[in-house]
Amino acid sequence: MISDPFLQLFGIALLVFTRIALIFVQAPIFGSDHVNNSVLVGLAASLTVVLYPHIPVPNDMPNDIFPFFGALLTQACVGLVLGYTSFIVIAAAQFGGELLDIQMGLSTAASFDPASHGAINLIRKVKFYTAMNLYLVLGGHHQLFAAIYKSFQVIPVTYFNMSEDLAMKLLRMSSDLIVIGTQIAAPALAALFIAQCALGLLARVAPQMNIFMISFPLNIAIGLVLLRISYPLIMRVMAQQFEINLDSLVQCVEMMMPGR
Repeated sequence: MISDPFLQLFGIALLVFTRIALIFVQAPIFGSDHVNNSVLVGLAASLTVVLYPHIPVPNDMPNDIFPFFGALLTQACVGLVLGYTSFIVIAAAQFGGELLDIQMGLSTAASFDPASHGAINLIRKVKFYTAMNLYLVLGGHHQLFAAIYKSFQVIPVTYFNMSEDLAMKLLRMSSDLIVIGTQIAAPALAALFIAQCALGLLARVAPQMNIFMISFPLNIAIGLVLLRISYPLIMRVMAQQFEINLDSLVQCVEMMMPGR
């Protein structure tokens, strides 16, 4: 039985730590392998200590071990939802880079990247680090901490509301990931599509030419030039999406509020 006051206080701290740790597992920067696991655990524990005096004490704190594990599971779900929501734009940037890598023929030049748990293509890596730097410049990590604080003011540490609106919101964000990634890669993709059509017509007109060999350097050149020209547009799109993502993060917190 968890009836001792000290055990109850420790249980509340453990619930708070679980939510924060699961947010950091997926959140931008913190979820990257560039951050050591011990540092991540220490940061989650430090944030737990800082937030603990501001956490509303629940009236329905579990007094048995099995209901307490159920409460831990609910906090893990809350952390995963908030972490996933905060990572949508970074994932969209990586998806856009992956599209360009495939179209430019750079997929064979994949290299190991510790932030992505394995091999990663070149343009995808560029888009990933661009999005991460923009996230820091725009203060996304500060906004994430503010969202974490608000989540504890709105969502109890023992349960949350899993509504149909929240499920549909997560599905829409997952589909928006593909849309945003395509928007980020659209200028270079359009130019590469036109180049492929032109090369196809050239192959029909002059079949003696080795179009296959010409297409490799041409695709890379066109892709890099259009990528450079469209970079201001890409930065603007990602900045707008980070602002929209912050609103989505706040909406997810409100949707998990009990009695909503």
